[in-house]
Amino acid sequence: MTKSILKTAFGGLIAAGLMAYGQQPQDNPQPAQQQEKQTQPQTPAGAPQQPQSAEQVFAALDTNKDGKLSPEEFGKLFRDAKVSDVQAEFAKWDKNGDKSITMDEFKAGFPQQ
Repeated sequence: MTKSILKTAFGGLIAAGLMAYGQQPQDNPQPAQQQEKQTQPQTPAGAPQQPQSAEQVFAALDTNKDGKLSPEEFGKLFRDAKVSDVQAEFAKWDKNGDKSITMDEFKAGFPQQ
């Protein structure tokens, strides 16, 4: 069950481009139509997305940029999962039990591409 949750979570993030999690509001936002043109990559429809590295995923999830993932930040990977499943998965990744996931802990649990 855990493997299917992980596969769904990481697959969904990678397919969605995941970087939306790491984007900060712009100081001077542009009109939506103009902004969309600049942020949309020019890739053919149906083309596979580039796999994201553990570092890229970690950086996108670490919204407060403190170098570790809180349970709330980590939970973004599992938007459709039950809270108890997310908590159990967090506990598996948090090897030292300090209630945060470091980059090393994240890399150890990150699926290999």
